[in-house]
Amino acid sequence: MKSLYKVFSFLFMVALLLAARGAPSPETIVETVKETQIVEVPVEVPAEKTIVRLSGWASSPSETALLQSLLYQFSVENPDILVKYEPITGDYKQALLTSIASGTEPDIYYVDIFWWLELATNDVLLPLDDLMASTSTQRDDFIPVLMDAFTYEGTTYGIAKDFNTLGMFYNKGLFDKAGLEYPTDDWNWDDLKAASAALTDTSDPNRPIYGFCTAPDPGRFPAFVFQNGGTVMSADFSDTTLDSDAAVGAAEFYTSFRTEGIGALPSDLGEGWQGTLFGKGQCAMVYEGGWLIPYLRDQFPTTQYGVVMPPAGPAGEGNLIFTVAWGISANTKNADAAWKVVEFLSNETSQQTVLESGFALPSRISLQNSDYLKNNPNSAAIFNGSLNGAQPFFWGAVGSDVNDQMGKALERVFKENQAVAEAMQQAAEAIRKAMK
Repeated sequence: MKSLYKVFSFLFMVALLLAARGAPSPETIVETVKETQIVEVPVEVPAEKTIVRLSGWASSPSETALLQSLLYQFSVENPDILVKYEPITGDYKQALLTSIASGTEPDIYYVDIFWWLELATNDVLLPLDDLMASTSTQRDDFIPVLMDAFTYEGTTYGIAKDFNTLGMFYNKGLFDKAGLEYPTDDWNWDDLKAASAALTDTSDPNRPIYGFCTAPDPGRFPAFVFQNGGTVMSADFSDTTLDSDAAVGAAEFYTSFRTEGIGALPSDLGEGWQGTLFGKGQCAMVYEGGWLIPYLRDQFPTTQYGVVMPPAGPAGEGNLIFTVAWGISANTKNADAAWKVVEFLSNETSQQTVLESGFALPSRISLQNSDYLKNNPNSAAIFNGSLNGAQPFFWGAVGSDVNDQMGKALERVFKENQAVAEAMQQAAEAIRKAMK
């Protein structure tokens, strides 16, 4: 009761005070409302992110982790763009073509040098020249042969994400044992043949050693064709030139090592790959790419070796370049954002990260003088191969048939003693038939 009494007493006192001051008139009330100001407080609404889908094959967990780390760094620097990485397992090319046919392809995807042109000529790849100009990205920033590899009729359709070429790996221990000086970048075919003879030692039938191992491999043999001044296909890919004098001469030289007993096939020594035989010390010299370096490190850590550029032939330097590009879909709705991603992945900082990972070589020409390559001469030899007579591993629309027939021709020479000119002619006729 006392509490209720106090409340009533308080209300009574308030009423007396209001009465003393006078109740406000309606005019006063209106004026008070008029003077009230509405203050707008800005509320920051997060902008909707642009989504860019990126796809490729997953070659290894470590390489996938490298790409994901680069994409994370991109997201930090570009918070308005969300990159969704969608790796494809299984038959990558078929899965990609199916998605293109259904209009569900990613904004960015790997484009292999071996079949990129069929995408460009069917207008499913976005031309990149205007986008490159928007960020002052120059073709000269990259290794020339890599830019040319993804250029069609003067238009750029891809930026090489990395690459490999062939180098000549040589076993230092076997050279020391034979009392030979190590190979140099100035070697030619005569030097290669002479060293192969001196290095061959078949005195132990259980562990014969051969100077130079060759395989019926379309990923090795064409380098010799280029070194002999030949080509695999005509300039417009409308015909094969495997039956030309230059290609036949290259095949004669390539197969002569085994014929003369100073070389061997991997299968002759019970292996499927000459890289393994090199690690075991049964092949003193082989042509391989940078992929052999981590293999030797992991599987044959005690093998002492070096790498030089492939010896020059009668026509000079010759090499193969293997590469994959970042391509952008012609149907993308987010071309500018997609290009931001590609430009980031191919800028010098990202390419330096790729180089130091040891998985592949960077496409930026400025990195030729990097400390990493100065301290890793074997990788430098593979890198420099791109600047000395390298040509893309690409044979046009029937590339798979070309590879198949090259391999079969060499197999017939090696294992059936077919005449080289006859084998190459047979291969050329089979390719022409496939082209029809």
